[in-house]
Amino acid sequence: MNELAAPFRLSQPTISKHLKVLERAGLISQERSAQRRLRRLVSKPLEYATDWLNGYRNPGTLKLTTPTDREITFRRVFAAPRRRVFDAFTQPDLLRQWFFGAPGGSLAVCEVALKAGDSFRYVWRSPNGSEIGMSGRCLEFVKPIRIVATEKFDQPWYPGDAVGTITLDEQGGVTTLTQTILYESQTARDTVLKTQVEHGVALGYDRLAKLLESLSVRKAKK
Repeated sequence: MNELAAPFRLSQPTISKHLKVLERAGLISQERSAQRRLRRLVSKPLEYATDWLNGYRNPGTLKLTTPTDREITFRRVFAAPRRRVFDAFTQPDLLRQWFFGAPGGSLAVCEVALKAGDSFRYVWRSPNGSEIGMSGRCLEFVKPIRIVATEKFDQPWYPGDAVGTITLDEQGGVTTLTQTILYESQTARDTVLKTQVEHGVALGYDRLAKLLESLSVRKAKK
């Protein structure tokens, strides 16, 4: 403990408090050697965090706008027919390949809605095992053109519920996806805008683009 405290103007109790926080977060490990307690850095969680932060940028493939004071709209072009894009949003085996959140994470629960009135549920599991769940109900389902559904997170990070609309327009085998989310209030919308939502969506849609490209290659080889 003295060695750790030496470079800092902090007391040993303060250093001990910080070490306990890092241990609970899984960022350091502790072992005993005679009368000494040895701490080691656990690099894996940091590597996952680094990968996630590296993905936190919009390479220009996604356009975000705010058409009203309660809405956020994302627009992305995919070099694939809209039928294939629509399938990637409604087939669990395809969703799990791109809609899994942070790098190293997974879509642990993938219950999709296939018609108006159906409920759906997604649970994202992070590399450290923590989970985030979201549920909702499908309001419109027009294959392969449009999906409208409510959404609510198990642990709300913005006030109220929201309604999301996905529309697919195809021209010459190229599909433009427009995703609009309508929040209950401007406060809720602004809360979301203060997060890294643009970069997170961009990362997911870039994964989707790669998946669609691989599906096109597989089809061409048949």
